[in-house]
Amino acid sequence: MRNVWIEPKTEGKGRTFRAVLLASVEADLLWSGGASGSSNMRPVWAMFAASDQELRAFMANLTSGRRVTCEKRYGYYRSGKEERFEFLKSARYQTIWQKEEEGALATIFLPDLFKMDPGMVDPAGIGFVLLPTQEWHAEQSLPTAALTRHLERCGYELGPEWVSAWATTSYLFAGYLDRRTRCPLVADGRFYLQLMAASLKNRLASFAPKDSFSAGRDFGVHREHDYYETDVQSVGFRQGLVFRSSHENFETVLAQEVETFFKITGSR
Repeated sequence: MRNVWIEPKTEGKGRTFRAVLLASVEADLLWSGGASGSSNMRPVWAMFAASDQELRAFMANLTSGRRVTCEKRYGYYRSGKEERFEFLKSARYQTIWQKEEEGALATIFLPDLFKMDPGMVDPAGIGFVLLPTQEWHAEQSLPTAALTRHLERCGYELGPEWVSAWATTSYLFAGYLDRRTRCPLVADGRFYLQLMAASLKNRLASFAPKDSFSAGRDFGVHREHDYYETDVQSVGFRQGLVFRSSHENFETVLAQEVETFFKITGSR
């Protein structure tokens, strides 16, 4: 959580617009407006808070393309970027408003990256951000012993705690992939978790790094995806992940995993 503000266009003249940045997500490589080469951060998802009147004025200026300055966050692993955000006016951001007793919330995001069904298979490749809510996850009930055994037979040593944490999300992961790939997926919960683990292992998917040292150390964290989350769990979301691949690369991994699945399960 950080205080943020939009400064007057002319120094010393005009109004400064203020809000609180509660959480944000960056996935620069998934869209054409990603901040590659820019010193400003360009989130694909962010949540702001303020009084209703303050927030509406702040968001009106933010969506017009004006830059947002953030208070410094010492020790933050994204310190290589300037403490500034921008939300390109040309991008197709969507904003959801919520009124609370303490004030108002505005969540701004690029819907095509987060919706389960984009409406078509993109010929250029597959890309999405998976950001499930803690509430959704808590409502699910899924036995995991058989899934843990299956992953072990596939050669993964991730353990039952990892399976318990991610088994439910793997169903959501498969749903997002199913609507973005040209190929059918094996309709089996064991395969969904296996495919998610394989995507993380083969660098098609990535978790956000927790700190400057987790890339290359923690399973499924790959710095080249340029995916970052800030404080999403504090506003009711679980740890998310990003997926980015050409159809050809994904289909190669998919074919290998289908063969492995049928070999292990002995079914067709």
